[in-house]
Amino acid sequence: MGRHFHDPMTRTITSDGALADAEPQLAAVLDVLRQRTGCDFSRYRPATIQRRVRNRMISVGVATLHEYLARLEAVEEEAAYLLARLTIKVSRFYRNSATFDALRRCVIPELARRRVGAPLRIWSAGCGNGEEAYSLAMLLEETNVAGSIDASDIDPMALATAVTGVYPAEACQELPPELAARYLERRCVRGRERYAVRPVLRRRVRFVRHDLTSGTPPPGRGVFDLVCCRNVLIYLDRGAQQQVLERLRRALAPDGFLCLGEAEFPAGPPGASLEPFGPRTFIFREVARCPEGDTA
Repeated sequence: MGRHFHDPMTRTITSDGALADAEPQLAAVLDVLRQRTGCDFSRYRPATIQRRVRNRMISVGVATLHEYLARLEAVEEEAAYLLARLTIKVSRFYRNSATFDALRRCVIPELARRRVGAPLRIWSAGCGNGEEAYSLAMLLEETNVAGSIDASDIDPMALATAVTGVYPAEACQELPPELAARYLERRCVRGRERYAVRPVLRRRVRFVRHDLTSGTPPPGRGVFDLVCCRNVLIYLDRGAQQQVLERLRRALAPDGFLCLGEAEFPAGPPGASLEPFGPRTFIFREVARCPEGDTA
């Protein structure tokens, strides 16, 4: 089992992150969270969930899961704060610029040629605070291509930030200066530097709540030319990864593109495949599915 150490969450958490006597109480915490928010975290990687629950416990000053469960049951808004902590957003405009450069130079122009003037449909799945969705809107503007973005996330607090569209300066660290000048408005909010998304981008993006692990249909009509789902799969267990990936694939239009995070790779079921598109990126093109019983 490995060595043990003391921890505020439980008396015995093993060194490999597995739960011992804390498991029932952590399950109870997640059950209350599911009842309050509708979000089921049972398919997420346990070590990640443990670490983030522990972090929230420290923030509110409780020492044991038993105490935290009592707080969660007594304080109505605590469920929303825990949900936000479990889905911590690490995002910026144009994050991992090589990916956005490839989308700008190659993917969006190719899709525009194929669709012969029809507006492109893009899904930013797990959009967090919205920087990715607005970055995709910038690319449509820069390439002068008609289209819109459906952006979804599990966390209402993150979506509220996305709809507001005002971000700290750190969110712009990877954004090319010329794009920042065209599409963001510099503001001073309570003595701090902030950047607000301009209306030309806001008109292209629609934010909706959606849980990728729930099996509910994608937003809108559910068929997209490009699906971006970056750094979401890494938090799920293997079975949930495969299920979510298949849902993302089925949301693609013929010859559509899927963009994943740099630590993710699409291991899919037989009869369907995703072909890497270009070096140094994790962009994949959906290729023809094989009829059942055939091999590619």
